[in-house]
Amino acid sequence: MKTLNDVVVERLCKFMGEKNLTQYRLSQLSGVPFPTIKSIMQKRTKGISLKTIILLAYGLDITPSEFIDDISFLADNLDLE
Repeated sequence: MKTLNDVVVERLCKFMGEKNLTQYRLSQLSGVPFPTIKSIMQKRTKGISLKTIILLAYGLDITPSEFIDDISFLADNLDLE
């Protein structure tokens, strides 16, 4: 079972790939500090705040709803412990 962080990283990779964005460019567009994005991508972050998800979605030019609109985010598919 995947963690919330695993799923967020997968979604970030998907959207960043589609939009040809680097982590640094996403940082500039979203206002999320580059070290924070790097930490998330390296799966060193234990908890990702809703605020961060909203800012990252903004940087990706999508809504937060679009970002989390994936079956991977269903509670049955996540290790929420």
